[in-house]
Amino acid sequence: MFVNNKISIGLLMALISVIFLGSCQQYKDQSIIYKKDHSQQFDSITTWLEEPNNYHQENYQTTFYKYYNQKIREKNYKDAAKAMEFVSLNNSGFFYFDQLFLETLTSFATLYKDKVAPINSTFVYTYLGDYYYDKGDFTKAIENYRQITLLEATDYLSYYRIGDSYRTISTCYFWMGNQKLALENNFKALEYISKTDNISALLGIHLNSSNIYMGSNDADNAIRSINAALKYAVLNRKVNQTNVFICLFNKINIYDHTKQFDKMYPLIDSTYRAFKQSGLNDTSIKVSLASYHNVKLLDEGKFEDAKLVLDEIRPEIIALDSKIANLEYDVMLATYEIKVNRGIKDTQFIENMIPGFLEKRNFSKARDFYATLLNDAIAKKNFEKALDYRTDFEMMKDSIGKEEMVNKVVELNAQYQTEKKEQQIAFQQKSLINKNTTIALLFSALIVFVLLVLAVILRQKQRKLKVEKAHAQMYTKQLLEKTEEERKRIASDLHDSVSHELLSLKNSMEQKSSQTDQKIDSIINDIRSISRNLHPIMFDKVGLKATINQLVERAQTTNGFMVTAEIDYQATLSTSVELQIYRIIQEALSNIIKYAEAVAAKISITEDRNSIYIEIKDNGKGFDVNEVLNNSNSFGLHNIIERSRVIGGSAKIYSDKKGTIITVEIKKI
Repeated sequence: MFVNNKISIGLLMALISVIFLGSCQQYKDQSIIYKKDHSQQFDSITTWLEEPNNYHQENYQTTFYKYYNQKIREKNYKDAAKAMEFVSLNNSGFFYFDQLFLETLTSFATLYKDKVAPINSTFVYTYLGDYYYDKGDFTKAIENYRQITLLEATDYLSYYRIGDSYRTISTCYFWMGNQKLALENNFKALEYISKTDNISALLGIHLNSSNIYMGSNDADNAIRSINAALKYAVLNRKVNQTNVFICLFNKINIYDHTKQFDKMYPLIDSTYRAFKQSGLNDTSIKVSLASYHNVKLLDEGKFEDAKLVLDEIRPEIIALDSKIANLEYDVMLATYEIKVNRGIKDTQFIENMIPGFLEKRNFSKARDFYATLLNDAIAKKNFEKALDYRTDFEMMKDSIGKEEMVNKVVELNAQYQTEKKEQQIAFQQKSLINKNTTIALLFSALIVFVLLVLAVILRQKQRKLKVEKAHAQMYTKQLLEKTEEERKRIASDLHDSVSHELLSLKNSMEQKSSQTDQKIDSIINDIRSISRNLHPIMFDKVGLKATINQLVERAQTTNGFMVTAEIDYQATLSTSVELQIYRIIQEALSNIIKYAEAVAAKISITEDRNSIYIEIKDNGKGFDVNEVLNNSNSFGLHNIIERSRVIGGSAKIYSDKKGTIITVEIKKI
């Protein structure tokens, strides 16, 4: 299959422009910085002019001119500019460059452009760039697109328009044969567009990369780029299915240029069939896919079917009114005529196109045209002409090779410089990492040192608090012991001295009476009661259990309510600790008698291997434990809690309307 059977990607590059000049689609990504503002509202006419589907309405152009002229008369230049911007985008998108609109736009640029913000007048340069691009004057196209790149990038719109301009400049350099500048500007475009959420623009940039790599015969990177573009197209297919077919067309083109026909033909069939079934009404895509379908039919010898395809797309080509599309169709028709042995009717027309391509250094396009002429000469058995065309064809191949070699050398040098810089950066990063590691280690060591110091200080404070607590507990214990000793002495004096003296007085009185005896007996009983309360008589001899039983018996006799005691205790504690237990029970029982209004109470003492458990409960009216403990008059309850703590135990108090339970747990030492 000769080169002339390969459909040039010129039409494709024009199709890519549609993507960028169409509506911006959104793609959510965590790396996005600027997002398109959808809150901006326009009046009904401007909104109608913006919609591409309305472009083919009969009143589209007249509606625009009427609205535009009205806004100019009102000196509302901002609305006039916005309407002209939308119409210029649609004109470029459908390759419609009429003289009236060009004159209107030029007039606006001269008279009113400076009356709106720079970002709102960039469409002037975009349209002029597209106009010269369509005419094949890439130098003037670049001059206009370059004006947009001078904007300051501050928001979504500026980033998008600068990126789109770099992308179009890249395309121009591609057609001028300068693949190095094409790739550089495409990378610039990606740098700016990556700051936005415009998925269509990102897709177009990867498409552009694919074509540039193909211009350098780098098929591997071309396929990678087209696959990246296809991913974006698939992600956004519900919004714009056309992009999927643009990517597939590019992939077919790559397979064609790399002679991978085993992959190309199946992809042509599936893509052409899918487009037919999609119901899309996109003339540009239809013509492009039909062109490749026609090539396949010619290679298979299906000349009648191929002629039907040519007849079918001819009206579409005329409607497009595009110089590039017309050239593509002429090459297709010439290829058909060669295949059916009719030969090219007007070889001079094709020859006349070649100098223009050479002037623009578009060697690949010139090569394809020479290949077409070569095949025609061979078919007509005009071998002298065939030899000339073959010589010119090889010269174009050499020119492409030289151009690619120059670009490759520049590219390799750029890669070398890049790698050199990367090595320097890597070294600096390594040094920085080492410094950061050292700083981190020092900082970590400092933190560890500070933590150790804090730990030592905290431990010393805890030890000091523990010692102070132990001293306080010992002091309280000694105070209670001294108090008990003093009580014991006073109780002994009352019992042994005062009580004995009263008894002697009673026996020595000469004049006795029953009333006097009763009075003295009452005094003696009171003194004995006071003595027992101060210190239980015989406690040291009879022990805790017997003393508590005596306390219970006196409480029942004196106060007239039922108290029981269940004591399972084997005298494992010291006498001083037992005495404090007795005081706890005595205090609890006293509180029940004074405040609880209880009918019954129960005292329990049990023990296990590690602890002694004491429980005093009653069926009284109960009280609010927190409220009473916070009261300054709750000496009795605090006395129970403090005594428990002094002997190494802990007290808990629970109370409700059904009664009160006091539990004390004492650890055995």
